[in-house]
Parts: sequence; C-alpha cells; structure tokens
Amino acid sequence: MSANIILTYRGEPSGIRHANLLAVVTFLAETPEWPVVIVEQDGLPSLTTPLPHPNCSVIFAYNAGAFNKAWGLNVGARHCNGTVIVFTDADLLIPGMLPRSVEHCLRNTQMVKPYRQVLDLSPETTALLRAGDSTALQQMPATASTRQMQGESAPLCGGAFAIRRDAFLKLGGWDERFVGWGGEDDAFSYKVQRARLSTLEFDDAAALHLHHPRSRDRETNAAQYASNLALLKRYYHYDQSQLERLQEVQSQVIGRTEKYRPRSVS
Repeated sequence: MSANIILTYRGEPSGIRHANLLAVVTFLAETPEWPVVIVEQDGLPSLTTPLPHPNCSVIFAYNAGAFNKAWGLNVGARHCNGTVIVFTDADLLIPGMLPRSVEHCLRNTQMVKPYRQVLDLSPETTALLRAGDSTALQQMPATASTRQMQGESAPLCGGAFAIRRDAFLKLGGWDERFVGWGGEDDAFSYKVQRARLSTLEFDDAAALHLHHPRSRDRETNAAQYASNLALLKRYYHYDQSQLERLQEVQSQVIGRTEKYRPRSVS
C-alpha cells in the first residue's frame, strides 16, 4: 500500500466540525485507493454512521479531557502500514495536490508540503462545498483572506503534509505532551528541520480552510497554552544527543490507545 491518510477529530454541539469533516472525507474519496483513518477522541463515539468514502475507517480513542491532536495522529499512525503517511486537519481541502505529494514521497523526497498559502473560505463558499457544489471555488473572490494577509505564518508541519512512514517513526512521531491548543505542529516541524529531511514545498496552489468559529482554547485554557509554549521553548535548547534520545523514547510509546481511558477499580 502506497499511502494512508490520517485525521483526528472531535465534534461539538453545533455540528459545524462534523459538516466540515464530511466535506473533507468526500474530497478524499477522489483517491479511494488510499485508506483514510479517522481517530475520534471524545468521551463517547459520535461517528457511527457510514462516511462518504469507500475505504474509510474510524478508530474511537477515549479521551474525555482536553483534545490532544498529537496523540490522535499517533494513534492513527500505529494503525497504518503504507509507505507514505498523509496527515491533514479535518477542515482542510487541498485540490489536486495530494497525488503529486505522495508521488514525490514515493520517489525521492522524505516530506512534502502540498501548499504554501492557506486560504480561509467564507461561510457562504464553505456551505456550497459542504452541499457538494463543485462550482463553489470558481465563485470565490480573488481577494479572499489568506493567513499571510492576517500576519500569520503556519509551521511547516501544520495543516497537511505527506511524509515517509520510516522517517516519521525515526523522529518519534508527534510529541503527545502538547495538550489542547498550540505547539505540536511547531515541535514536529523543528524535528523535521533538525533531522535535515529532504523536503519539498509546492508554492503553486493554496490549501482551502473551511469556515468554522475560531477555537477559543488558547484564551480559555491559558495555563495549558503557557505549558505548551514552555515545552516548545525546551525544544530549541535540546542538543543533538538530547533530541535523538527524546525521539528514541517517543518512538517506544507512540499512540497508545489506552492513554486516557480510566483504569477500572477492583
């Protein structure tokens, strides 16, 4: 098997994130030969009906506490055996770029970033895409907002990217100590850069970010966010031997599905 696609997800009462997930899975069904693994982390499973993809599986990983993106993606990676892993957010579309990214990873590149810009779609365009209107992108205004216009610079491993599975495992996977909002994308990007992986970044297309209310995790969980920033700061002070030891340890504990499940009391 050449590639697996991994997402991690948690729903919310409004149903907006679920609607975005369905739009993403529908888009990924254009390459049905690549299995999609969705890791749902919550107190109870909600993805109990068939999804619009012929080769899609859902892993329910109990986590009733703060969302842990790094752990969820690691759980998915443990259930995949393709040569290439594609990680993507559950609200991001990358039209036409995934086959090209996987092809480069299979040939001579260890990691591929399929885009450089992220285009934030309006609620109206997002609604059309969710409804299956393939002409919606043609109606999108040329002045639509990008993250760069907002003064944001996404990390290399934020959003979506493809990486060879052997390289991902050698790096120890995602750092599961990052909990809640922020830090895990930057930390994994730093691992990739320190390891000097051969990396290719396409700059002739943009990723399309489906609209949803912005998460307030950073504001409502200030202590948790501060802890993530402190952990990320430690990364920048690791020497080579410390970083290699960290990756060795992380590769041994990556993605345990029982990590958050309460222990039964006998």
